[in-house]
Amino acid sequence: MVVGCQDSRKSWFQRTSDDTDTPSCTPTCTSVLAFCRGFNLDVEAPVVFQEDGAGFGQSVVQFGKSRIIVGAPLEVVAANQTGRLYSCAVTTGRCQPLSLLVSPEAVNASLGLSLAASTNHSRLLACGPTMHKTCGENVHLEGSCLLLGPNLQLLQMFPVAPSECPSQEVDIAFLIDGSGSISAEDFEQMKAFVRAMMVKFQGTHTQFALMQYSNLMKTHFTFTQFRSSPNPQKLVEPIVQLRGLTYTATGILTVVRQLFHRDSGARQSARKILVVITDGQKYKDSLEYSDVIPEAEREGITRYAIGVGEDFLKAAAQRELSAIGSPPEGDHVFKVDNFTALGSVQKLLHERIFTVEGTQVTQATTFRHEMSQEGFSAVLATDGPVLGAVGSFSWSGGAFLYPTKTPPTFINMSQANGDMKDSYLGYSTELAFRKGVQSLVLGAPRHKHVGKVVLFTPSLGQWRLKAEVTGTQIGSYFGASLCSVDVDGDRNSDLVLIGAPHYYEQTRGGQVSVCPLPRRRTRWHCEGAVLRGVQGHPWARFGAALTVLGDVNGDQLLDVAVGAPGEQENRGAVYLFHGTSSLGISPTHSQRVMATQLFPGLQHFGQALSGGQDLTGDRLLDLAVGAQGHALLLRSRPVLTVGVTTQFSPVEVPKAKHQCWEQGPGALEAGAATVCLTIHKSSVDQLGDVQSSVRYDLALDPGRLVSRAIFDETKNSTLIRRQTLGLGEHCETLKLLLTDCVEDMVNPIILRLNFSLVGEPIPSFQNLRPMMAEGSEDFFTAQFPFEKDCGQDQLCEGDLGIRLSFSGPQTLVVGSILELNVTVTVWNVGEDSYGSVISFCYPAGLSYRRVLGTQQAHQRPLRLSCEAAPSGKEDVKSSRCSINHPVFREGSKGIFTVTFDVSPKATLGDRLLLRANASSENNKPPTSNTTFQLEFPVKYAVYTVISRQEESTKYLNFSTSDATSQREIEHRYRVNNLSQRDLPISIVFWAPILLDGVAVWDVILVAPSQSLPCVSEKHPPQHADFQNQIPGSPLLDCTLAHCQRFRCAVPSFGLQEELDFTLKGNLSFSWTRQTQQKKVAVLSAAEILLDTSVYSQLPGQEAFLRTQVETVLEELEVHDPVPLVVGSSVGGLLLLGLITAALRRVGFFKRQYKEMLVDHPAEDTGPLSEKNSSCEAPDLPLSS
Repeated sequence: MVVGCQDSRKSWFQRTSDDTDTPSCTPTCTSVLAFCRGFNLDVEAPVVFQEDGAGFGQSVVQFGKSRIIVGAPLEVVAANQTGRLYSCAVTTGRCQPLSLLVSPEAVNASLGLSLAASTNHSRLLACGPTMHKTCGENVHLEGSCLLLGPNLQLLQMFPVAPSECPSQEVDIAFLIDGSGSISAEDFEQMKAFVRAMMVKFQGTHTQFALMQYSNLMKTHFTFTQFRSSPNPQKLVEPIVQLRGLTYTATGILTVVRQLFHRDSGARQSARKILVVITDGQKYKDSLEYSDVIPEAEREGITRYAIGVGEDFLKAAAQRELSAIGSPPEGDHVFKVDNFTALGSVQKLLHERIFTVEGTQVTQATTFRHEMSQEGFSAVLATDGPVLGAVGSFSWSGGAFLYPTKTPPTFINMSQANGDMKDSYLGYSTELAFRKGVQSLVLGAPRHKHVGKVVLFTPSLGQWRLKAEVTGTQIGSYFGASLCSVDVDGDRNSDLVLIGAPHYYEQTRGGQVSVCPLPRRRTRWHCEGAVLRGVQGHPWARFGAALTVLGDVNGDQLLDVAVGAPGEQENRGAVYLFHGTSSLGISPTHSQRVMATQLFPGLQHFGQALSGGQDLTGDRLLDLAVGAQGHALLLRSRPVLTVGVTTQFSPVEVPKAKHQCWEQGPGALEAGAATVCLTIHKSSVDQLGDVQSSVRYDLALDPGRLVSRAIFDETKNSTLIRRQTLGLGEHCETLKLLLTDCVEDMVNPIILRLNFSLVGEPIPSFQNLRPMMAEGSEDFFTAQFPFEKDCGQDQLCEGDLGIRLSFSGPQTLVVGSILELNVTVTVWNVGEDSYGSVISFCYPAGLSYRRVLGTQQAHQRPLRLSCEAAPSGKEDVKSSRCSINHPVFREGSKGIFTVTFDVSPKATLGDRLLLRANASSENNKPPTSNTTFQLEFPVKYAVYTVISRQEESTKYLNFSTSDATSQREIEHRYRVNNLSQRDLPISIVFWAPILLDGVAVWDVILVAPSQSLPCVSEKHPPQHADFQNQIPGSPLLDCTLAHCQRFRCAVPSFGLQEELDFTLKGNLSFSWTRQTQQKKVAVLSAAEILLDTSVYSQLPGQEAFLRTQVETVLEELEVHDPVPLVVGSSVGGLLLLGLITAALRRVGFFKRQYKEMLVDHPAEDTGPLSEKNSSCEAPDLPLSS
């Protein structure tokens, strides 16, 4: 078993340009706070080791009691030797290189690339997995490991014996063309090519045979003759060309059946190679290639075809050459222009026969352990070292177990699982234990590009596959690092941490899967938490290294550390995760240690980890961390836990202190509180007593606006202490006071204590600071209850009573009355009642609005708090009112008014039922006094309107001659529902139809709908002596005349509905003579009838329930115009005569012209004389 866990590493030849830096990110507030709290690893004084050796810090392991071993696998120690180990002493802070006797065969092994130590630190395993071994022209990468003792002396090397170069037995048969088409000179060139090939394979396990063919077949030497010849090249010299035809197919069959036979010296274990050299197509051969090639395939013979000359420019010749060679054609068919050029094929043919790749071809060589890189990962099992061999079987991988007394065992999946090629099984190695049985866990991070982890268990002397789990993301390198964890320390592994350092998320790089070990034969699933680093580092390589740190927080559960060497531009970081009681790992890291916190210039901090041991002598576990060119030791800190106890004296606040009816004189002493802090270490160490700076804050009744108690020392509800305390119990007693009269005596006074602890440096241990355990409670509360006045039995039994009454109208008119006030009287004639509550139940049309208390003489005002409460029924609502919460005192009585809003649209039936119930926390059974029920009559306010329309006939006139005629008139009415609800109504219309037996109005009613039921009936007049009534009021209505009464029932008059009715018919005028009136009005009336037991017209709107329409009739008098005309004519003539006589009398008609001429002769300008009477025109100038 090893200390620590495997880390994901890239050997020096694998590190590529993808290890680029990532932009640095500002730490989040969460990470800063976590660091400031200072959790378990001390970052103030790390032990830093620094060496110039190349690769120093690539691997680290804790070894012994006070040192760590650091690998520098890239350091050049001597010619052909790379890798060195350093022993770094914690006490001195210095490192010394180890002088180790390394085998001369361990050429460039990169010693220290992987390190492992046993649990008891008595053995150290150091490996160099890149040991170069030359076999012929090939260079193999194997591995070399050193097992060192407690004093770092060499105990053993692994592998125990150096491996031999693989004996690659090959039997090569040449079939050369000796037909007549080949010249003697070219035939000699072909013989020279054969000799050169034989020289190429000298020193290998290769033997040759040769046959010449034409139409004859001749074996020149067999494999047996080749082995027995001291100079095999001379076997070629005596060969003479046969001449003849070209029987190539027959020649191949002869070689298969004769040369590749044990009688000719062919070896069963050797690879069989046939090299055919020809200058053209076969000629007159009775066999086809299809007759002979399948037999060669069945014998496992790999065929190489060499075509010489221009004949192979033809398609047919090319097809023959392809038929001769094995597939693929590109690897097994060669063409040259002439026999001189055969030399250019020698090297290529040699490489193809001893190809390094080509494992896809079944006949080709497949690597076994030549490229194994043993020790790429390593672990010390109870049976012996386990070395990961990632390159075995064409990089399928596996692991070698080296027991102490038996031969090594190779553990792999390759033979049973063909899909393991290039999986790198053994890249990481770890051990797991269950009920004393050791299991082996191997990582294969390149399996199908997503990675796999495999669990092997021993069974009947063999290691068998038990379970496997596969990664989910291509390229994530799932399985690159492993760590088995026994969380509860019962020596049974609970889970395996599997690192996937190249797992990519948009803001994070790498993750670690928490995989509980499978039980029995169940499938292996990683159903545990997934560990991740902080965001902002997509190339962090989180999970590149893993280790069990041990229990560093004192919870008896093991904790783990995870390296992220790529964080912050490859500066690196280490994360700490705690174990959980469910045998898992918390997904939230408790601490993140960044390289920038520790030492300037660190790179790849966290690339290697080793934990679980105390190297500083303080019995606290330490963590070794590898970085580029550095190794660091981080110490864990002593963990403190704090216990808090609080005691009150007396245990209850005396009732004499808190019972008061009037305002008290001031604060009264309530008692004292003794607060004790007990500090002890949960970690086991040798530090002795430690000091801590403790601050604690005390608060009374936190959260209340007004505290019920205060500290006597500060005269307020808070108190702060700062002290430096050692281990043990520390107590303080504080005096408490009550403030005035306390109303809430049910809920105890809360004393809250908040504290913080900061460890003081310990000078004798390099100023190491203790810390408070993560997750420790820093918040405590205690309760100081009030003494109850409940008699000797200490059981408070109140005796509540309740009564309800309405104030206001005695009928609730919904829609008119918007508020309902209920007066509540409640009393308590028993002991103090705690949690007294009045519950109201009422119809859903009501809703609680407010409550108002009434001040009672010699009583403190009621404290009321009301709120709606669920009733459990849709048509019922409920409200609760607490009374004098928390205590309704003995003998108390209170009156208050509860106001409910009444919805205008509520439907409450004809009576409102309101129930109230008084209860308390005493759980006393209800009595007749605790329940009260009140009923209230209910009506519904409506607003209906009937109105006359302007289109009605308002006026008619008639003459005496029209007394027997008739005219049609209309009285129009409109009915509107302006209420908040639908309701049934009846509409009644009255119209006069008969006066003293004479028809008045032939009236009918036109309703808005034919379906509206309307009935009519005749009614006699109220007054028979209409002659006496008419003169005083010339109005004909139903009090004087017989009337037609129409009644229309509307079963549901809709909200905002409108109905139009018309009274129409012929009105006669003959009846007017009986009235002896020149002007009389005909009146009709209409009225809305409601069910007044249910509905009530809105107050002040009753007049709109009735209206009337009248039509005025007026009789016109007809006059004779003849007397008027005659009289006016005679009168006019007489008047004219009088006027004429008067004018004559005054001389108006007498002429005075002659008198005027006599009186004025010289000025006579009268009529013209003959002298001046001329018809000639006067001389007038002509106009030009």
